[in-house]
Amino acid sequence: MFKKQLLSIFTIFILFSSCTSDDDPRDNYPQTRDISMSVFSTDDERMSDITFSINGSGIEISDFSSSDSHLPFSRNYRNKTIPFFTKLNITYRDNSGGAVGVPFEPYNITLQIRVDSEVKVEKEITITESGTVDYVDFTFN
Repeated sequence: MFKKQLLSIFTIFILFSSCTSDDDPRDNYPQTRDISMSVFSTDDERMSDITFSINGSGIEISDFSSSDSHLPFSRNYRNKTIPFFTKLNITYRDNSGGAVGVPFEPYNITLQIRVDSEVKVEKEITITESGTVDYVDFTFN
């Protein structure tokens, strides 16, 4: 009899503990946020492609720049309504191939994503050859 009571109490405990609700992170969305995406470089005269994107349910923003004089490059997105699981991305592609026989001079870039002035992602990369592609992501969740 005691074992049945103990088993019943244990079963009730398990049921109640599995039913307790944790806060669902989606309850905090959508949010209004200021977003800043930037690319900095130790050599500002490199031919490159830069893409900034914000993708989520009901929001799709993409900015693209291709130039040999756009570094440093930044975009600010003020007061954006951000749904749950929105992804921010910076993609950088070096296109600074030199003349035949001229060695490639390595340089550094820094990719940075800020949300409400707080750095969420920052990555420094050494570009050692033409055609190098790198990126950073941040996801709201």
